[in-house]
Amino acid sequence: MADIEELLTDTPVRLAPAAAIRARGDRRRNRRRTAVAVVAVAAAGAMGFGVWAGLVLPEGSGGGTEVASAGPNPFMSDGVVQNPDPSELPGNEALHWKSVDPATDDPVETAPLPQVGLDSACGPGFGEAEKPEQQFTSLYKGENNVRARYRVSQYATRAAADRAVKDLDTALADCGVERTGGEPDGTYTGAARSTAAQLVVTVRSWGTWVAVQETQAPPARLDD
Repeated sequence: MADIEELLTDTPVRLAPAAAIRARGDRRRNRRRTAVAVVAVAAAGAMGFGVWAGLVLPEGSGGGTEVASAGPNPFMSDGVVQNPDPSELPGNEALHWKSVDPATDDPVETAPLPQVGLDSACGPGFGEAEKPEQQFTSLYKGENNVRARYRVSQYATRAAADRAVKDLDTALADCGVERTGGEPDGTYTGAARSTAAQLVVTVRSWGTWVAVQETQAPPARLDD
């Protein structure tokens, strides 16, 4: 076929090497698996699985009501904040999550709310915010540059925690990520306006505590 095209157009046709074709197919399959895994993460949040596996909130809990403070703290066990094991994260079958240490020279990675998005995916500025009394941050990395972050923050008062959730809601809306369920706690999905990074964000609160889980995938590629 290449010889016929050369005769008709007088232009040499160079077919891609078999290895390059296979590599392109592998990349496409990997991206499809990644897309399926990210959808699974979104579904997990939308169906009310709490903040990842093992952190199920008490019945009827959620921000904005006194019942949210009832029962044991869902984010702690024996006085210790519980962070998910990589194997417990949604989509692990395709993403193969691994824990990574937060960069000490990157204030974005461990920033308090309402900052959202890794690698400044939602922009650098979020205005002044009331800092929590303490915050625990866990970072994860998966296949195809998919990243995740889990932050548990404790505020001085319930009102401060409520403001943090409200400010985060505003920051997500400004970023272009839309709420898909729950209020004031809930799940958000969408592509960041400035970077096109794909984000799934789940917010849960309990009394003076707020937990936020973010999963971020690179912008969708259409070239290969």
